[in-house]
Amino acid sequence: MGIASRVYGPFERIIKPLEIAPVPLTGSSATKVVLAFAKPFRSVLLLLALLTISVEVISLGQIWLVAAIVDGVSVQGIDMFLGSHTWQFLTLAILIFPTIPMLSFLSNAVGNQCIATCLPAAMQWQAHGALKKQDVAFFHNTSAGQLSSRVTQLASSVQQQLVVAVQSLPSSLIKAIGSIILLGALSWTLAVPVTIWFIVVLLLSVLAVPKFTLMAKETARARSELAGTLTDIYGHMPTIKLFSAERDEDQALRKAFEGFVVKQQGERRVYLSTDFSFVLVNSFLWLAILAISVSGLRSGALSIGDFVGAVTVVTRLTSTSRAFLAIGQQLFQSLGVIRDVLPSIAAVPQITDHPLAKPLKVTRGDIRFESVSFGYGDRDFILRDLDLVVRGGEKVGIVGHSGVGKSTLMNLLLRMFDPVSGRITVDDQDIREVTQDSLRRSIGVVTQESSLMFRSIADNIALGQASCSREEIRAAATKAKAAEFIEQLADTQNRRSYDSFVGERGIKLSGGQRQRVAIARVMLKNAPILILDEATSALDGHTEREIQKSLEHLMVGKTVLAIAHRLSTIKHMDRIIVLNEGRICEEGTLDELLEMKGLFFELWRTQQSSASRE
Repeated sequence: MGIASRVYGPFERIIKPLEIAPVPLTGSSATKVVLAFAKPFRSVLLLLALLTISVEVISLGQIWLVAAIVDGVSVQGIDMFLGSHTWQFLTLAILIFPTIPMLSFLSNAVGNQCIATCLPAAMQWQAHGALKKQDVAFFHNTSAGQLSSRVTQLASSVQQQLVVAVQSLPSSLIKAIGSIILLGALSWTLAVPVTIWFIVVLLLSVLAVPKFTLMAKETARARSELAGTLTDIYGHMPTIKLFSAERDEDQALRKAFEGFVVKQQGERRVYLSTDFSFVLVNSFLWLAILAISVSGLRSGALSIGDFVGAVTVVTRLTSTSRAFLAIGQQLFQSLGVIRDVLPSIAAVPQITDHPLAKPLKVTRGDIRFESVSFGYGDRDFILRDLDLVVRGGEKVGIVGHSGVGKSTLMNLLLRMFDPVSGRITVDDQDIREVTQDSLRRSIGVVTQESSLMFRSIADNIALGQASCSREEIRAAATKAKAAEFIEQLADTQNRRSYDSFVGERGIKLSGGQRQRVAIARVMLKNAPILILDEATSALDGHTEREIQKSLEHLMVGKTVLAIAHRLSTIKHMDRIIVLNEGRICEEGTLDELLEMKGLFFELWRTQQSSASRE
């Protein structure tokens, strides 16, 4: 263990930020959130406050000692005064070293190594915990960049509120009030202008606060919008380049930057105007103290020591005036940020677990949709009184025109949304009465556009299965016919094979390769229910046939719901249902549906005609 670890380690281990009990964010006001996060840190916050106050009180005592020594030396001479007042010199020496340096170190160590690192981490962790409970609609309507920015802003703002409350504010108040008391002890005439100065500074700060609050809120919102725009552009840069849209995107980004700069400049105007007012007030304080000191020295009412003490105190106070302005700015700016970002982070989730929810137990894999109706927002219903029974182990294809509710049906089964009416059951268990986690762990999903994260191939395959071994990952990749191309991968950091990173959204892989990784992921999960949501529709014919073989292996022994645009991919399903106008209009095997010569027949004939022309 190095010296740095021995010195700073005890401060860094006072709080374990990721093990703090959950703090309720939903429905809480900004003040309640700050107080809630102060509670687990109350011991270190109190310690920081006491250390800060001690440093300021001792610094004032140091000034008083210097003034007394100057008076004594000027009257008795250095040798005589030193001989009779040795204790004053020794006390001053002990205060200069080691008392003040040690207290300052302890204050900085607690403030920086514990509070400044652990408190934001705890806040961000808690905010992440609140966000991950949100339903899919929340993330559809909110930019990922804005969410990331808001979490960071919330954490830094809560930290700023608490640090200002226990360190900056007590320091400035003790410095100002203590200075008035000290000058009063030296001469009441010196305390009068400082008292007036203190009142004027407080009034100026109070007048500036409402403007700071408003401007800080607008600046925080503009900063969040800018972050969201940047994230959106960087996340879609290949598409932007493909359509030569750089100039158009630059214009949108330019507007976001300009809006942010204007808000920042407005905030700085308030600060600079108030700061200039403080400069004027400080100048009048200096003139008053100098005038009183000169008059007092000439009349004998003040001593040289009094003058030295007054000058030292005023020098410290003039810097404190700006501190009061900074404190007001920080307190209300951070409060404005918390009020602005808290509603989006602490929004009440629409999809929640029932208080008595139990884990889903899948034995057969039966699925029932009973009189299910659903619509998005205020729009017309997409599904109307839909009834569907899927027996355990049955393979059911779902077809229909675009927008008839095929994917909506799957999202309802996954409980990404709740139906407006009706219910959905798995093995006779209402999915609203089981935990969301157990429901989704029982369902494997392969979608049209497989979502891969900017991580290694192994991490992507093992998503949600962190405890699995590398051998299990390799076995799943082999079953998905993905092992061969994975072994050939290498990235720019010289990571190879299963350790190779796939790029943003898996951009380094082809469409077929991404689908194989997605299939390997579902094979490793080995859930009893499988959803295929147009899993091969974005692939060319050859790749589709290869992927279809992997899917056939994946479907063995599972209840399968397969949405298909290309009807040929579901011709071997046990049953096919056709959706139209929110209901099932036809169902049967492929041959039975073709004999009906209904909607499915028309869709089939259209696709066969298109295929023959190609």
